[in-house]
Amino acid sequence: MLRASSDTHTDCGIAQTAFGECVPYVTGKDPSLSDQCCSGVKSIKELTPTVEDRRAICACLVQELKDAGGSVDSSKASGLAGACGVSTNVIPTSLSFDCSK
Repeated sequence: MLRASSDTHTDCGIAQTAFGECVPYVTGKDPSLSDQCCSGVKSIKELTPTVEDRRAICACLVQELKDAGGSVDSSKASGLAGACGVSTNVIPTSLSFDCSK
């Protein structure tokens, strides 16, 4: 019997699952932006109504990118929200992104 990790039920886990659709794009492994990624970005925005939420979710996403290995294409990452038609500043653009801002 398969069980989901308990982490997937936290806001961090939900955000990481949603952002997982974007990781291949922002790390340069997939040249095209998927509809699933944009749906994930919209979900992430909904999880981050406060500054504290944005900081916490941002830190989770940075960790996800670090866990994925490789590097981040900062131009793809910085344009991700806009390309998806979402206004948010929670998407990290590098592995050393400062989530406190």
